[in-house]
Amino acid sequence: MNDSPPMDRLGRYQIREIIGEGAMACVYRAFDPEINRALAIKLLKAQLRLDSEYRGRFLREAKGAGVLSHPNIVTVFDVGEDQGHPYIAMELVEGQTLAEELKGKKGLSTRDIVEIGIQLTRALDYAHKKGIIHRDVKPGNIMRLTDTNTIKVADFGICRIDDSEGGDATQTQIGNVLGTPHYMSPEQVVGEKVDSRSDLFSAGVVLYQLLTGHLPFEGDTLISVAYKITKTDPPSLDKVRADLPLSLRRIIERALKKQPDKRFQSGEEFAQALIGVARELADEDQKQGRARGIPMAVRWALTMAAVVAVTMTLTATILYKQQYAAMMDQVKDYGGSLAKFTATQNAVPLLSEDWAAMDVFVQEALGRQQNFSYMNVVDHKGIVRASNVAAEVNAPYAAPVSTPIASNDPGVTVQSHTIADGRQVLDFSAPVLFQGKTIGTMHLGIYEAPLTAVANLVLVLLAILTVVTVAAVAGGTYLLAQRLAVPIRVLRNSLAELAIGRYDYRIAETRKDEFGELYADFDKTAAALEKRHEPRADAAAHPTDGH
Repeated sequence: MNDSPPMDRLGRYQIREIIGEGAMACVYRAFDPEINRALAIKLLKAQLRLDSEYRGRFLREAKGAGVLSHPNIVTVFDVGEDQGHPYIAMELVEGQTLAEELKGKKGLSTRDIVEIGIQLTRALDYAHKKGIIHRDVKPGNIMRLTDTNTIKVADFGICRIDDSEGGDATQTQIGNVLGTPHYMSPEQVVGEKVDSRSDLFSAGVVLYQLLTGHLPFEGDTLISVAYKITKTDPPSLDKVRADLPLSLRRIIERALKKQPDKRFQSGEEFAQALIGVARELADEDQKQGRARGIPMAVRWALTMAAVVAVTMTLTATILYKQQYAAMMDQVKDYGGSLAKFTATQNAVPLLSEDWAAMDVFVQEALGRQQNFSYMNVVDHKGIVRASNVAAEVNAPYAAPVSTPIASNDPGVTVQSHTIADGRQVLDFSAPVLFQGKTIGTMHLGIYEAPLTAVANLVLVLLAILTVVTVAAVAGGTYLLAQRLAVPIRVLRNSLAELAIGRYDYRIAETRKDEFGELYADFDKTAAALEKRHEPRADAAAHPTDGH
């Protein structure tokens, strides 16, 4: 039962509704108005937030999961505390846990379960390489996104963080037998130190349950469950699911070995074994597909669609790159010329230290051009003397971290970098010259957005053209193949008539194409067979006398 105090805001987050509840915390649907994003807030329960052990475990989840960025792990955005309530802001996952799906008796195909296993083991492998051991891998902590087979591993609430300096040694011991009993590894059950292989044992339990609908280690009490985990083997998959590929059964058996050394030694090793099963299942499907036979019209349509798609994609890619390069050249010519022009205009004011005139020039230039990000005039000592950013004036010029770009003008340097708001800017740098001597530098920043927008528009148009062309070719090929299927069917049926001895059968249809020639050849063949067999039939019907 939810005993957390009702609230409508936590920090900057707006609380909408409760969407889940566990032993330690409640999970709420929330909204972050600052970035207009829906998210989930995990809030430690009221009766636990004053307990230092639970509070430490809760914050350790944020520390553990906060360093993880993986497509199959729920992302932690923020951790904080508001009026004594510690909370974690995380990715909102729309879907159900595997535990909910198991309760709903929604059977998953073997292929889907193998795919889930690959994602799960790779997510764990990623966490293990970051020094994070989950220690509570179970269906309830694995979300499956709605209408997909993508999973997200959640709840690192009792994870252990490896620390070479021993900083987390105390926390590792606190609750060292925590976890969900049915999914614990033998070493976790008896309170021994666990490592990444313990998580892989739990993953094996999850896969066993998904494949069979039953837990591998069941009992009436926690003691009996613990005894089975440490002492007995699970019911053999050979008897429970004899239809499973032998390779998959062996993988599950290896994952559930009592001794860690006999299990998979890493999540990636586990995943690679499951990938082999996925390929095996795919090969079986292909064999079945060949046995059933894919209609010619479909095969031709798919083949032609693939050929056209590849051709159009390659062509579009080349055109896009050439178009982008051409537009970039124009921008570089424009930016280079403008940088040199503005450098020339500011030469005399810079030499005479007429900062006011330079400031007026910069402000007017930036006011007329919205595509300019900035304009900085730097003297020979590296001090900014004029800029559209007032705070930078009379301060040393700080060159941004940027990527050099080939310039069309040897007198202009072009670089690309990202400004604070995330937009890409091309920096054009030209020397300020007076009587052939360099007295400063002009930096002109031009946004790449207009160029990117035009390039993206070209890309979208090419993509639409590709899709339309592929659809037209596929549709046309399908219709053509359908038309060809009719005469092929006629020939097949005619051959079937010959096969049952009807040599008098004739197609007797005139076509002005290759099929017409085949029809004529068939009729000739049928006539020859009829001529060869009819005399024998007559002879059998009218035997001659002889001695």
